Amino acid sequence: MEGGLVTQVQTQEVQTDKLYPLKEGASDALVVHCSDPRFQDAFHDFIRDELGIERPAAIVLPGSTASFGVQNLLPKRWHALRNQIELMAEHNDFPRVILINHDDCKGYAGVAKFIGGLHNISSSQRSHLHSLAKYILKEYLPDARVELYQARIVERNNIKGVKFEKVV
Repeated sequence: MEGGLVTQVQTQEVQTDKLYPLKEGASDALVVHCSDPRFQDAFHDFIRDELGIERPAAIVLPGSTASFGVQNLLPKRWHALRNQIELMAEHNDFPRVILINHDDCKGYAGVAKFIGGLHNISSSQRSHLHSLAKYILKEYLPDARVELYQARIVERNNIKGVKFEKVV
C-alpha cells in the first residue's frame, strides 16, 4: 500500500454451486427507505409481500427522506440522494414511487438539531415524505403513483416487530 491507497485489488471466486436469481425486466417501483439494519428484513418483506413489488429499484440510505428535509443545511446529503433519484428516473419509467420512514430512526436523530429537536422528528418525517414525493413527481416521474409509509415499532406478547402505516 502506497500513501494509504490500495494499489492492487485481488479477487477470489466464491466456491459454491448455488446460483442466485437474476430478475430481468423493467423495475416496477422506485423505493426509498432507510439503511437501518434492524428494519431491512421488514422493508424487504413489506415491499415484496404486501406491496407486490417484484423488481424494486431501491435507494437505501441513513434517514431515508431526512436528506431532502435538511437540504439547505446539509447540501451534500441532498446532492447524493437527488443524484441517485435522477439517475434511476433517467433509466426507468417507474409506475410507482414508494417512500418509507421509520420510528427510532438514527438518521433523523442525527439531524434533529436542524429540525428543531428530537420532539419534532415524527412531524418532520411526515412532512419530508410529502415534500419529497411532490418533488419526485414534479421533476422526474409525473405519471407515477406515490405511496408513503411509516414503519412503526410495535410489541405484541413481549415480541417487538414492525408494522407499516400508510401516510396520507
